[in-house]
Amino acid sequence: MKLNELANELLCAIEEIPHNTPAKTINDFSKGEVFLLNYLLISNGYALPGQMSEAMGTSTARIAAAVNSMERKGWVIRRKDMDDHRKTNVYITPKGAAYAKSCRESILESLKKLLLELGEQDAAEYLRITKRVASIAGQHNSQLFEGRKLL
Repeated sequence: MKLNELANELLCAIEEIPHNTPAKTINDFSKGEVFLLNYLLISNGYALPGQMSEAMGTSTARIAAAVNSMERKGWVIRRKDMDDHRKTNVYITPKGAAYAKSCRESILESLKKLLLELGEQDAAEYLRITKRVASIAGQHNSQLFEGRKLL
């Protein structure tokens, strides 16, 4: 197997995917403000900025900037931690939750269309390979990217 050629071919194929496809929508969903809103949803509606930073794999400065932006939009609020007043939790608002849920629904609709176009066999294979890639990336994240943060 010629890994250099395969890696180059894969990169070229990825670069050819138009920016307005389900893949782009999913990519947007997995970073930035939408990622943080979804993280808050699955974290019982709140989290510490440090937890958000760790989950997103980015600096606390970037999290602070994102939280400021989301706060201006009415998607989150900050409140002192009840147990430790030195800490500030970020809470998702009903408006932020509604926005995150609408983004998720939009992505699910795009994915359904993509899977329908692929057909049952290719869709199942795509899912299998995607799960495998996610598993490998999760196991070797620090080795694959040598500690560099991508965001």
